[in-house]
Amino acid sequence: MCSKIYFERQVAISWFPIGPNIGKQLLIRMQNKTKKSASKNKIHNGERVRLKKLILRQAGELKIKNKQLKNGAKKQVKSEKQIQNGAILIHEKDLEIIKQREELLHVTRVGKLAEFVSSLAHEISQPLASILSYAQASQRMLADSKPEIRKILSYIIDDDHRATEVIQRLRSLLKKSVPEIKPLNINDLIDETVVLIATDAIARSSLIKTELDSDLPLVHGDWIQLQQVILNLISNSFDALENNLGSREIFIRTKRLDAGTIVVEVKDSGCGIPAQNMPKLFTHFFTSKPDGLGMGLSISRSIIESHGGRLDVRNNPKRGATFYFTLPIDKKDT
Repeated sequence: MCSKIYFERQVAISWFPIGPNIGKQLLIRMQNKTKKSASKNKIHNGERVRLKKLILRQAGELKIKNKQLKNGAKKQVKSEKQIQNGAILIHEKDLEIIKQREELLHVTRVGKLAEFVSSLAHEISQPLASILSYAQASQRMLADSKPEIRKILSYIIDDDHRATEVIQRLRSLLKKSVPEIKPLNINDLIDETVVLIATDAIARSSLIKTELDSDLPLVHGDWIQLQQVILNLISNSFDALENNLGSREIFIRTKRLDAGTIVVEVKDSGCGIPAQNMPKLFTHFFTSKPDGLGMGLSISRSIIESHGGRLDVRNNPKRGATFYFTLPIDKKDT
């Protein structure tokens, strides 16, 4: 028992030594303990900072990888869109090639048809000449007969002359000839054209009216080509009036547009032109008619432009459409 008390006393003395410097020793011990605690806290803080930096670095790397993944996904989507657009372009090119091939075949057929018509016109000219000779001979032989017979023969001769003129102009249109550009009266040209197409107008139950400015100066152009344009515009008006239940009238008017230009208008009261057809109306091979060639308006615009004018169209406020073209006045006539 005494030994145990002695041991405990020695331990107490080792921890709390009794002497004059006991306060100082206690202070040193407490300072050392504080330093150890601060050192441990510093180590813990350093570890915390290191872990925080590591977490931030890893978060940054994850953010970069996430951004890369997003960019990769965007590039993949863009690539897929490019592939899709490329496929669409290839398809459109294929359709364009097919369309051009069809147009080429169409041009070939039209060329063959022109050769056939030219040959046919030559063949028709001969019997027309014979009919004219027989009619004129009959007219001389029956000079003293009834006036009715002479009148009928004069009709035959006039119609023969008219048919011959049509054939000659048709051959002129089809053959490759140099245009004869010279001063001409546009009103006279229109009057002659109306006479040429009068039979067709009667057959289609249509009426052609004209309002021609008598004070117009001469224009400079080719008679055959300009007549072809007017014939084509009147023919288009006939087609537009085909299903018209009301009046079937075509109105042709000439007037002076300004000091150096005249304008010719061909107006109908037909079905008009759909808005979607307006931009492509004058392009090659475009037609809204089942049996159309799609060449008339394109050729007509080329002819007018070669004469220094402009061919265009507008829908009328109420019904139908108006084709109109301008021509420069012959400078010698101003």
